Amino acid sequence: MEVGLFYAHQLPDTSPADGFDWDMQVVRWAEEYGLNEAWFSEHFTEGYERWSSPELHIAAAAQQTSRLKLGTAANLLPYHNPIALAYRLMALDHITRGRLMVGFGAGAYPTDAQLFGTELPAQNHEMLEEAQDLIRRIWANTGEPLTLTGKYYNLDIPPLDNPLLLGNHWRPYQDGGPRIACAGFSPRSSSIRQGGARGDIPLSIAMTDEYLAGHWEVYAEGARSAGRTPDRTDWRVVRDVIVADTDEEAFALATSTPLRRQQEEWVIPHNISAMGLPDGIKPEDVTVDLLAQYMWIVGSVDTVVERLATEYERCGGWGTLLVYNYDFHSQPDAFRRHLQLLGTEVAPRLTERVKHLNPTT
Repeated sequence: MEVGLFYAHQLPDTSPADGFDWDMQVVRWAEEYGLNEAWFSEHFTEGYERWSSPELHIAAAAQQTSRLKLGTAANLLPYHNPIALAYRLMALDHITRGRLMVGFGAGAYPTDAQLFGTELPAQNHEMLEEAQDLIRRIWANTGEPLTLTGKYYNLDIPPLDNPLLLGNHWRPYQDGGPRIACAGFSPRSSSIRQGGARGDIPLSIAMTDEYLAGHWEVYAEGARSAGRTPDRTDWRVVRDVIVADTDEEAFALATSTPLRRQQEEWVIPHNISAMGLPDGIKPEDVTVDLLAQYMWIVGSVDTVVERLATEYERCGGWGTLLVYNYDFHSQPDAFRRHLQLLGTEVAPRLTERVKHLNPTT
């Protein structure tokens, strides 16, 4: 059982410079306390999920860490030239010396699509599939000329002139390129199913056990349809987890101003209806206190280990738990303690608790 971070949220009145400094501080703490991964999201027009270039965060984080794996979650392919992105990610694979993982997505926010002039959802999903196939082909290329003509993108790799190194001289640091992740948000996500068929990392963004169980079912179906054996240790699960020395301190942190603002101003009014709510709870009934008490994993080390172990066993097991990073730059001490407890106490105790399951398929 590994534990990492998922970077998505930031308060819009935090300056970009202060927000970046906070994100890098959290990266350093994550490495210090033994966490394993950090994934960085990409959006363009969402003030509460500000960052539009996860590669910049990763390039900086790579210089401040030596062990932490780093991932984009996700590069929204309809908003990129995939050829330029393929080469930029190859360079980043070298900068990180193979610690890079890459998520690809279609984009879900209408304002991002408006900015780039694309149409949700059909056009974006077509562009996603065409672009990621092109990127995979570039990463697999060993210098041969290659011409592809698609609906949205064309590729014409010139032959490699070895003495002058003109042509496709770039190769990923990792053989075949970084591992690619497919993110799933909806129940029985079609993106998760397609990722299973390709052998990608499944990355579940979910709030209930039912979502998680459904994601693994469709991922496994996709894998088996392509003759692959799905491996639960690849599975990344993104969850809201807050831990403190006591249950009371953890609940206070989970409902304190930075996290409360994020939920009340952004998540609950604009995103909660898309999330899997437990039976009997309507979107209009959701409050921050309800989320912290019933849907997030909040409490002391004992409480958090017990609840995560129960969820792990119900779902059949996963490889890495990714915990949201939040904007606590103005009151960092409690959040730092949360990270310390996650890495030094929750992760090893959870590993010991669930190791008898040995999840594979």
